[in-house]
Amino acid sequence: PGAAPTYRIFFHRRRDMTDDSIFFGESSFDHVHISPPPAAQPWGNPGAAPTYTVFTPQEHSFGPPQSNSGTDFDSEPPLLEELGINFDHIKKKTVAVLNPFTKRLEPEILTDCDMAGPIVFGLLLGFTQTLMGKWTFDYIYGFGCVGCISIYLLVNLMSSGEQIDMYRTVSILGYCLLPMVFLSISSIVLSTQVSVIVASLCIAWCTRSSVMMFTEPNMTNQRYLVAYPVALFYACFALLTVF
Repeated sequence: PGAAPTYRIFFHRRRDMTDDSIFFGESSFDHVHISPPPAAQPWGNPGAAPTYTVFTPQEHSFGPPQSNSGTDFDSEPPLLEELGINFDHIKKKTVAVLNPFTKRLEPEILTDCDMAGPIVFGLLLGFTQTLMGKWTFDYIYGFGCVGCISIYLLVNLMSSGEQIDMYRTVSILGYCLLPMVFLSISSIVLSTQVSVIVASLCIAWCTRSSVMMFTEPNMTNQRYLVAYPVALFYACFALLTVF
């Protein structure tokens, strides 16, 4: 059962063929008989072997093959969800960065490891720098990698409770880079002296937002210790933006 049926093909040579007609390209066969196996015989006359010719139209099924695996594509999750991109979490985390005076943060914001926001904010920072004639994408990438690794090690050394993974560290530092994008935009029209004052405020803004995410809820007594290396990290971006 399940094996492919075997068909027998019979070629009947025409009697009126000569060597000259074969040379000029005429067919040397009168017709072709295809004899199916006994399992394919019609129900009306089980003993008779039906004969099919090459001129008899056969039934063909066109379209995609039917799959019996039972895969239901409607029940599959969306592509963005499979990639880990949640626009609701991105919105909530961005709002939390824009409001540095928040006392309590939602647990889903603290545990979120989204990478879409840091990538977008890093590209925006580099793009706004190009409007001032600066190419700083390589500096942003270099400072970001070295700073994320350093702060990841420092925070985990000071943490006495749950460890913070690398993805969460990059996500927090990348989201809190948003005030630096505002600084870069304002530096286009402001003078250097005014930009230095705005840069100081943006450093404090970024530091406050990131420290709140790093220290909740197990490191609330070590916020000032965490704030120092984080402030140095964002000071590098501020100097890169103003000067």
